[in-house]
Amino acid sequence: MSAVKLVDPAFLSFALQRVCEAAGMTAIHASYVADAIVFAHLQGKLNQGLGVYEALDIALQAGVFDVQATPECINEGPAYSVFDGNRSSGYYTLNLMAESAIAKAASSGIAISFGGNHNDAGSFGRYVYLAHERGMMAFSSNNTVPLAAPWGAMQNRLSCPPFDAIGPSGEEMPVWISTKFAEWYDADISEAALAQKPLKGHWLIDPESGDLSDDASHYAKPIDGYGRVWDCEAAGQLGEPRTYALNLWNELLSAIINPVGVPVTELPTIADYEAGNAAPSVGGSYYIAIDPSVFGPMAAVLKKSDQFVRDVRSAPPRPGHSVRLPSQLAYDNLMGVAHQVPVMTAHWEAFFNTIASRYHLSEESLRQAFDQQLEVGV
Repeated sequence: MSAVKLVDPAFLSFALQRVCEAAGMTAIHASYVADAIVFAHLQGKLNQGLGVYEALDIALQAGVFDVQATPECINEGPAYSVFDGNRSSGYYTLNLMAESAIAKAASSGIAISFGGNHNDAGSFGRYVYLAHERGMMAFSSNNTVPLAAPWGAMQNRLSCPPFDAIGPSGEEMPVWISTKFAEWYDADISEAALAQKPLKGHWLIDPESGDLSDDASHYAKPIDGYGRVWDCEAAGQLGEPRTYALNLWNELLSAIINPVGVPVTELPTIADYEAGNAAPSVGGSYYIAIDPSVFGPMAAVLKKSDQFVRDVRSAPPRPGHSVRLPSQLAYDNLMGVAHQVPVMTAHWEAFFNTIASRYHLSEESLRQAFDQQLEVGV
């Protein structure tokens, strides 16, 4: 991993809130962004943390992120809703989508919200966790700019979409999946290039020979001032046919059947952004909430979830290994009090030196304001 530094999550949230408001966002919009980014650090998903704000900054500089817009529900029924993001952020749009689906699921048992015409949303773990806090199950995703090649191809035509799902739980941690349906994205390229290390697999497709490589340095294209979002001259190889199938399934749900969705094949590339041919970086999103209490006794659901988790954990470990569930670290952090979270130094420096400085803010000035707030007890 690239160099990291430990940071007070309260200061990180404060700095994000101030920078977002300086960029023109309302206080509630800024709070959604700060909350999701800090949540990602608690998950240990550093590439969905502070560095991912760069995606919003790029969209803002390109004129496709309207910081003053409010996403709106343009169609709804007892068990569904459709949101036009109005070129706002995905952070704002997904929070509204989640609240709508959760509220409708409480009466219908299951509900879906579709979204479109919005920009990046960061870690989807934050949005599904909203359902977990209400004793529900949820899963959610969106499509992204083209970052993966179809199976057997040499050019990116598919997303590297996030996917998060979580269920209710009692005394044990929930079953919680937080993953993506491709092997790498822009953050992996920048991290590998900056750390001068190979990728975790031969996932880069040489644009001339079609040969596979794990050496990002040959293909990485830095974007001035940024530490996470880089372009890449090579297409992305999917790891196996299962990943390909899940990627296509996610596109079907996030964009094709979504009434306001735009397929990934019609979304701009990072090169398009650099050339001024920009559009919102997300074509479509979905959020599905399920309230199991509508279908049967909730106590039975919680009991089964807890027993399942115990049974999984009790499996005999392989020599030199331990048995753990996905998102265990995230859940442990959320249940405890995290006084410090890791942040990649490249992301930290880009946020303060490139982004915050646009608004005449610095790490030093924000720390001073943060300390003053603590002193007066605000």
